[in-house]
Amino acid sequence: MNRDELVSGVAQLDPLSHAFIESEERWLAKARHNQILPISGWSIAVARSGRGWGKTETGAQWVRREAHLYPGVVIHAVAPTHADLLGTMFNGISGLLSVTPPELIASTNLSAAIPTITFKNGSVVRGFSSQSPERLRGPQCSRLWGDEAAAWMNAEETLYQIDFSTRIAYKMSDGTMVQPQKFYTTTPKALSWLKTLLKRAQIEIIGSTYENAPNLADDFIKEITMYDGTDIGRQELYGEVLDMSEAAIIKQKWLRLWPSDKPLPYFDYVVVAMDTAFTEKTFDKKTFKADPTACQVWGVFMYEQKWNMILIHRWNEPLGFPELLQRAREEMSTQWGAKRESTLFQPLVGEAWRTQQIKKPDILLIEDKGSGISLRQVMETEGVPCYPYNPKRADKLSRLHAISHIPRSGRIWLPESSMHPGRPRDWTWSWCEEVCTYSGPGTTRHDDDVDTFSMACRFFADHWVTSGVRGKLAQNQEMVNVSEQLLGEHIPGEDKLPGSWYDEEIVNYYG
Repeated sequence: MNRDELVSGVAQLDPLSHAFIESEERWLAKARHNQILPISGWSIAVARSGRGWGKTETGAQWVRREAHLYPGVVIHAVAPTHADLLGTMFNGISGLLSVTPPELIASTNLSAAIPTITFKNGSVVRGFSSQSPERLRGPQCSRLWGDEAAAWMNAEETLYQIDFSTRIAYKMSDGTMVQPQKFYTTTPKALSWLKTLLKRAQIEIIGSTYENAPNLADDFIKEITMYDGTDIGRQELYGEVLDMSEAAIIKQKWLRLWPSDKPLPYFDYVVVAMDTAFTEKTFDKKTFKADPTACQVWGVFMYEQKWNMILIHRWNEPLGFPELLQRAREEMSTQWGAKRESTLFQPLVGEAWRTQQIKKPDILLIEDKGSGISLRQVMETEGVPCYPYNPKRADKLSRLHAISHIPRSGRIWLPESSMHPGRPRDWTWSWCEEVCTYSGPGTTRHDDDVDTFSMACRFFADHWVTSGVRGKLAQNQEMVNVSEQLLGEHIPGEDKLPGSWYDEEIVNYYG
């Protein structure tokens, strides 16, 4: 076909096709090569890039094209919020209605519970937000565009609702079946579910803010250069998915290992911390299992002239209130001791163990909400010392930031594995994975251990770190120095209390 034949053929097209071709010409003249998705050969594509790269327009142009190429197709558009859906994805300066010729649109109903844009060829675009992922239960589609996925509020639930609802293969006029496609556009964050999504994607587009510099304000480009070389710049300018440990509030490198070949120290105090499920009926909407109760047991001891904590036991299980009450009773009646023969630290069984110390937990720390309130009330009637933890209006991230100075200062310990020197014991791994990767809602699959750790650290900080040594000293001078002796680091002749806590009154008390 020569040029004249091509021009003649185009001239005979209907008005809708003319409008579509003109919009394609404008987009192809403007778009960079990595903003154009192939028509077939993939089911999941992700464009992760810096701010201002053109993610929204790339997604909107893809929807415009799909809506015309497949008459009668149903497309779902998902935004972080309802306001983002209308203000950015549909009506925004680079939104769907801005990039689509009015001649192609039959009607819009943006005030409906599910906002809808209908094309003259019968294609329909329905809008949803991550605020209400349940609305995706029922409707089905062949195409999905998810914008700014890293900012979604109920990300994991929204994603699995999308997976179930994007289920219709489109039937072409010749009988060919076109498989469903999902296209996500976002500036990334260090999120575990986002990393999983990227592994599933057949196409991953990576772009930086600077690629679109000609279309951005000069002053904006000058301002953002200050973030080059920083972690936030790597994420927000270059679309890099940071390592979870880099973004975490609590760094794993801050945690210390108590040597496996040394007996564990004498404990001045043993704290049992529990973060209970809000109610018995609270459950995970994806697995439909009851939300778990997290329990951590911490031993408080003196070492290196300061108070420290070591994790000596933990579990995380979904429990109804009767089972929860029974487990709490068991935890508070358990006797903990350090064996002389080995470094294994475990509950005592009978009198077979020759221990350096036998100690029951001193207090049960419970978050003062939901089933925790009922648990504390019952335990207190049985004479068990309880402490209600009330975070007030502080969110999870604020609570973690508030206690981050405790692990940063080297006060948090884990027992070292005897089988794998330099690593903590196996039963602490899931705890480390959660606590040392959490950087905000959605960054980890669960956050129960994060809450429990924050609670235990807050109690520790308030009653040992900030209040000083008075009232919290070990029973005798031997217990104050035993940790240094166990590690062979006690300074000979230094029989006084360590550094900042030493004063004449205390020395006189111990003679």
